[in-house]
Amino acid sequence: MPKKDYGDVLGKCSICTINLWSSTDGLPVVMPCNVKNCPYESADEQNAHLLKREYGSIGSGIGQIL
Repeated sequence: MPKKDYGDVLGKCSICTINLWSSTDGLPVVMPCNVKNCPYESADEQNAHLLKREYGSIGSGIGQIL
């Protein structure tokens, strides 16, 4: 599968050095970076992936492994 073309690199984030791209008006494509004090994401977005549940409340063996 070919790589996605995000355009030109316009710079890098001063904190995490993630590339800023022309296709996103100078914003990072990969988010969230979860680096404290990131200028491109709010405190609510920090570590939001930890709140995502991959299994039900009663669970299953496979769901708990995931």
